[in-house]
Amino acid sequence: MHLWDTNIVRHFGQGHPTLRLYLFRVPWVEIALPSVVVAEMLRGRCDSALKASPAEAPLAHQRLLETQQMLAQFRVIRFDESCATVLEQLRQKHKRRKRYADLMIAAMAKAGGHLVVTRNHQDFADLLPQSQLANWIDDPPR
Repeated sequence: MHLWDTNIVRHFGQGHPTLRLYLFRVPWVEIALPSVVVAEMLRGRCDSALKASPAEAPLAHQRLLETQQMLAQFRVIRFDESCATVLEQLRQKHKRRKRYADLMIAAMAKAGGHLVVTRNHQDFADLLPQSQLANWIDDPPR
């Protein structure tokens, strides 16, 4: 399974051309979102909708609903007990790490043997082997 990081979902929403090339090669059934990514994306939109001024609120709520509709297109992989076990191991090994969501995504990839598709390889370089990382934005398909 190809687990998309939040930045890839944003590029998907923008119709990024290199990402579209990968979508011609990789079957849609092999693409999924970690539940962590869904939570990150909805949290951002919910925060905007709840904190918007009266003038900004209509657009913020429209974007929240559009994001929800876009996310509904994807298969979502749930963070489960096996992921939690791997997460605890990663936390022990990377105690100074501040980006908890990246640790959770890496744990999901390790627990399920998935590939993480991200533009931010540096966020995962010390958590996953290179063979479990892909960049579908900057690296054109071969």
